Amino acid sequence: MESPIAPPPVWGDRLGVDRRGRLVADRYRLERLLFHGPGGTIWIAQDEVLRRRVALKQILLSRDLPAARERELRELTLRGARALALLSSPYVVTIYDILPSTTTGPVLVMEYVEGSSLADVVRDRGGLPVGAVATIGVAVASALLAVHEVGVVHRDVKPANVLVAGDGRVKLTDFGIARRMRSTSAAFAEESRRAAEPGHAVGRQVRGSPAYLAPELAAGVEPGPPTDAWSLGGTLFAAVEGHPPFASDTAQETFRSVLNDPVPPAPRAGALAPVINGLLVKSPALRMTVPHALDQLRPIADDPTGLAVRLDGWPPLSA
Repeated sequence: MESPIAPPPVWGDRLGVDRRGRLVADRYRLERLLFHGPGGTIWIAQDEVLRRRVALKQILLSRDLPAARERELRELTLRGARALALLSSPYVVTIYDILPSTTTGPVLVMEYVEGSSLADVVRDRGGLPVGAVATIGVAVASALLAVHEVGVVHRDVKPANVLVAGDGRVKLTDFGIARRMRSTSAAFAEESRRAAEPGHAVGRQVRGSPAYLAPELAAGVEPGPPTDAWSLGGTLFAAVEGHPPFASDTAQETFRSVLNDPVPPAPRAGALAPVINGLLVKSPALRMTVPHALDQLRPIADDPTGLAVRLDGWPPLSA
C-alpha cells in the first residue's frame, strides 16, 4: 500500500489558520494553531527530521507595507533571533532556526513550551501566592542575568512574555525588540538624570509595553539592565496583585503615569514587597539590581532554583 502523498509545502506563504498538516521548508509539519492575529501566527509543528515538537512563529508582513518598514521589521526579527541564539539557559526559550526568505514574513523555529503565559495564568486565577510568584521571579531574574551577561537588553519583560509550563518550568520568551547595550554606565546615568528632571518631556518613539515600561525608557533614555529590572518589578507586582502597577486608557497616559505618579502599594505582596518596591524605584541609579533581586527572591520562593513553580490544582496546560 502506497503512503499518502504529502501536501505541498507552504514555504513562502502565510502560515494561516487553514494550514494544518502542511509542510514548512520541507521539514516542519503544522499540527495545531496556537495564535493568529494581524501581526503574526504561531503554530505547533513536528520537526520531521529530528522528530520533536517545535513552535513556529511567523511575523506577518502586509503586502502594502512600505519598504522601509518591512526592512525594519525583518531586522528587528533577526536581531531578536540573534539575541536568543547567544543564550544557553534553562530559563530562556531556545531558538533553533530562522527561515527568513518567505515573502510574507520571517519564521522563527523555537522550543515548544507546553503551557500558558503568566498573563493568562493571572487572568484565570487572579493574584498568585507569594511563594509561587517568588519562584517565577527567580526564573525570570536568572534569565535576565543570562541575557545581560551576553550584552543584550530584553526591553519587553512582562507577564505575557513569561511562559509557565504544565510541569512547572518557567521561561522568558519574545526577544523581538531585544537589542545590544550601547550606553556606557556613565552615559546611562547621565541620560537617566536628565530624564528625571521635572518637566522632562516624553522622548522618541518607544517600543515595549507601556504598563511595564521603565521611566527612563519612556523619557527616551537608552535601555540597560536597570530598565529590565523595572520591568521585572512590574511583572512581579502583576503576578501577586493580579494587575499591573500602572495602566491608563492610552499609551501616552500610561507613559506619563509611569514617569510622574507614585508606585501604588502592593497589599498582597507580603515578603515580596521589599523586592517589588526596590525594583520599582524611579531612579535607575537607586533601583535594585537584578542580581540583588535574585538574592532576595530565593529565600521567599517555594523552589529557590526557580526551575518548577507549583500552584494548588495546577494542571498540565495543554489544549
